[in-house]
Amino acid sequence: MTGRMRGAGGYTLVEVLVAVVVFGILAASAYVALDALARAAETHRDRSDEFAAVQVAVARLDNDLRQLAARPALAPGGRLEPALVGDERVLAGTRAGWANPAGLDRSTLQRFGWRLSGSDLQRIHWPVTDRAPGSRSVTETVLADVTALRFRFRDGTGSWHSGWPLEEAASARLPTAIETVLESRRFGRIRRVVVLQ
Repeated sequence: MTGRMRGAGGYTLVEVLVAVVVFGILAASAYVALDALARAAETHRDRSDEFAAVQVAVARLDNDLRQLAARPALAPGGRLEPALVGDERVLAGTRAGWANPAGLDRSTLQRFGWRLSGSDLQRIHWPVTDRAPGSRSVTETVLADVTALRFRFRDGTGSWHSGWPLEEAASARLPTAIETVLESRRFGRIRRVVVLQ
């Protein structure tokens, strides 16, 4: 009987314990590697989402500027606002091409504005071009974590200015180009020049 037991093949307890320890080390190494890959993928996805948000914000601002219409608008007090009015930090204008897929009884022109409020880039628009005293604006935060927003306006002679319009008589005239500088905490400085004429 003892001869039969000695001849039977098998693993000793020490061999089984060594195999379990080696398997545990390999499993832990694989887990650490997979965890690092998952974190890198998540970081990459978050950065891609943030970059996509910057691209959408810049595209929307560009779209508003490219659709500018040389049409002044009435303010709630009855005074006439220029087609485009702005300084280094705020811009407001009238744009064409406001889609109307529902066929509502309204204009295809839209009065809009862009500003920096705290660290939020905001777009403001009104439901009517010529605003009555009760007209309410709609404010939308387009991009967060913005550190600076600046506008410059180029006139017909090629000179750049920090404000528009240059004189009251030219309230319907548009600049030949608008420069926008947007600074983001994550992506740095983004400069765009939209040529209008």
